[in-house]
Parts: sequence; structure tokens; C-alpha cells
Amino acid sequence: AQQEYFRKDGVRITHDPYAPGIAEKYGLPGDTDSEGFDPYADTVGAGIYGGSVKRDEAGEIIIGKQYQDHNPRPGPVYDGNGYALMSRAIHAGPEKVKELLRDFPDLKEEVSTGGGKFLEDPIRSYRVRYRGDHHLTFLF
Repeated sequence: AQQEYFRKDGVRITHDPYAPGIAEKYGLPGDTDSEGFDPYADTVGAGIYGGSVKRDEAGEIIIGKQYQDHNPRPGPVYDGNGYALMSRAIHAGPEKVKELLRDFPDLKEEVSTGGGKFLEDPIRSYRVRYRGDHHLTFLF
């Protein structure tokens, strides 16, 4: 029988975090890249979802190799500066989201790592690193 693995919140991990090649690609338990994929906790950081993205001189989003090759298809390139503004606001709570959208309504179209726009995929943005589930009703 194959070993089952679970996250700290009890959700079953659907991959084998100890499979050959995992440690080489992502690091050993306790020594993974916090901006990337942690296969042992089954979490991702800003480099994978919800992170700020690189732009060219004209302000256009740069599309290319995604962080850690987590997704082999080209997508928005992570700029290394942590979570995008809307992701940060979401983690702070509904009042911060309201404030930010009131002052900067164009942020509803903000694109982050993983390729999603805030209003197209708020749940994914919101659940990054399992924060803020209790605020999800505000987003709808």
C-alpha cells in the first residue's frame, strides 16, 4: 500500500513528497524555497501564485519561464519582490481590499504569478499559503 501524506490542515497531499527527484528540485524538508513550491507542506509561495511580476520598459508583463518550472508552460515571470499588492491586501483582510480597490480600481485587473487576475481567480489568490479563508465571502 502506498503511504498517504497530509498537510497540517488535514487535507490529503495528492503527490508523494518523498518521490525520487523531489528533494533535488525543491530542497529537503525544512529547507525549501519559501517563494516556490514546498512539496512537504503542499504549499506555494509568491513565485508560483499571487506574486508580483516583471514588466518591460512599456509596462507590459513579461511572459517566459515560470518560477522553479512549476508550470512548464510560459507565464508571467516572477520579479522576486514577494506578493502582488492585491495578494497582500487579501491576506490583510476585507477592509484593506476595499481600501485598495477604492483608491486604485485598476488593481482588480492586476496580474500575478500563476497568470490569474484578481477578479478572475480570487480564491486561489486568497488561499495562497492558507491565509484568509474566513474572508472569502467578502470577495463575492
